[in-house]
Amino acid sequence: MFNPDTGRLDAERIASEFNVPVATIARAIGRKAPGVCKYPDASSLQGELRRLYRIWVVLLELFADDKTNARIFLNAPNKNLENCAPIEFIHNGNLAPLELFVDAMSVRQPT
Repeated sequence: MFNPDTGRLDAERIASEFNVPVATIARAIGRKAPGVCKYPDASSLQGELRRLYRIWVVLLELFADDKTNARIFLNAPNKNLENCAPIEFIHNGNLAPLELFVDAMSVRQPT
């Protein structure tokens, strides 16, 4: 998820992990796709990319580093999210509810 040359988070690599287009990552972080595609590891993107990175890292911890199961979780409707799939929050650029949900899951709190 990090560009090995700069050491910064890279939107293209994050998109690959989430199995979504870079345009989806751009929308999730409130940026325009052409700029994110041109400079996917720009320093100005790092704050928002960290939010997605944190979500992914927690999911991998919860699913014992099984990326397939983490992606299934992201794409499956969830009753605790009003039957929305977690990926929908990323597509809509509404990360806060997903962050809260993932945080609650990571400390095993009821939602």
